Amino acid sequence: MNKQEAADLLGVSTRAIERYTAKGKLTPTYPRGKTGHIADYDKAELESLKKEMEAPRTSTSTSAVTTTTKTDKAKALTLSGPAGLTEILDHMIAALKGKATAQDDTAPVSTLSVADKLTLSISEASHLSGLSRNHLTQAIHAKKLKAKIIGRGWRIKRVDLDAYVKKL
Repeated sequence: MNKQEAADLLGVSTRAIERYTAKGKLTPTYPRGKTGHIADYDKAELESLKKEMEAPRTSTSTSAVTTTTKTDKAKALTLSGPAGLTEILDHMIAALKGKATAQDDTAPVSTLSVADKLTLSISEASHLSGLSRNHLTQAIHAKKLKAKIIGRGWRIKRVDLDAYVKKL
């Protein structure tokens, strides 16, 4: 059988057949054809792989999930089971929000809110002022709003944005 026929038999894509071959689950032969070497798959081997794929996967062992947090000591937290999963999720949510959990021995990372920043990107200025990004960009090009390109984007001083909004 060629690659497409093998894929149709297993109900997968030809790319999946290539992955099974790379993993060693399938071993094709390569007889010389008119246009070069063509993979030829054994039907019995494909049938056994199909039975293996259709068999329900049951696993009796529980695997441990490891999460590494950024602390000075790079301490690793290893938990397993359903209770451990909820603890990991709670830990990850707290880390995304910038809060420390009971398992961290570091203080929460302080982040500035948009209202406290001295310079703002156009999207931050848009969220803060309520004006659209397009309006702010047009005001910059019309020299009504002071801004400077730093890196790849515009930066607007908070004071200049406040003065521009007061003029409107």
